[in-house]
Amino acid sequence: MYKEINEKKKVFENRIIIGYIMTGIAFVSYIPLGIAIGPAAFILIAIPFLGGGLYANHNHKKIKAMSNEFKQVYVKQELEKIFPDSQYYYDKGFSENEVVDSRLRSKCDRYASEDLIVGSFDDVHFRCSDVVQKDVRSTGKTTTVVTVFQGRFYLFDFPKRFRHNLLLLQPMQFRPFSGFTKVKMESMEFNSSLKVYARDEHEAFYILTPQLMERLIYMDQKYASKITFSFLDKKLYIAIDSRTDSFDIKAFKEVNSSILSEYREELNDIKAFIEVLQLNERLFI
Repeated sequence: MYKEINEKKKVFENRIIIGYIMTGIAFVSYIPLGIAIGPAAFILIAIPFLGGGLYANHNHKKIKAMSNEFKQVYVKQELEKIFPDSQYYYDKGFSENEVVDSRLRSKCDRYASEDLIVGSFDDVHFRCSDVVQKDVRSTGKTTTVVTVFQGRFYLFDFPKRFRHNLLLLQPMQFRPFSGFTKVKMESMEFNSSLKVYARDEHEAFYILTPQLMERLIYMDQKYASKITFSFLDKKLYIAIDSRTDSFDIKAFKEVNSSILSEYREELNDIKAFIEVLQLNERLFI
């Protein structure tokens, strides 16, 4: 199985390299050709420059299509072992409004979401998917597209509302939330790990018991200070800005049995959130 996938992927990878070479040669040839023949150089260069880029992009899409075919079989297969009554949709995800409503992310110029998983564990219902947000930034002379978030986004549903709303953000993640007040907890270690925003101080101390703060610190360390939490109404949102695509077969990376281990690790993360944070405890339900 893996040999066949890698051989097929290699064909597309070689074509991607050819496309990049075409674009590179066109780029470095522009100045000397411009000096030699003037404005006509732009026309001569534009065809291989754009053509090479389009050719490389086309073959990236071919690898993406391979990846989707693989995921439909093997992500679903691994998912059913861990969460038997779950569903997987490689081409679906969260709407942008859902992500923005979490208060963990703001609206961006470009948005995409895929690899949606829907299921439950220990009577806690969940959904999770990949989310990518990008901003288009212009200086007046140049325009660049900047990835501001790329990672996994989780939503855990509960049968009744939290008594209080709470946001836990990273220390360098400044957000002037209307109606939320920054709260310092008694744990210096926790304050250095996560910033707390609540409606008032009592709300934060009600949810953030010493035991829960220890578990949140553990999660923050596990995900290298890339994780944020939002307790709103009947929902707990978790966002991890890992800068990776979950489950995908990637160009120029060999496909072997480790990919199934990566699938299992990603899926077991969902269980870990429920078990380590004890989301089925009375505090939450």
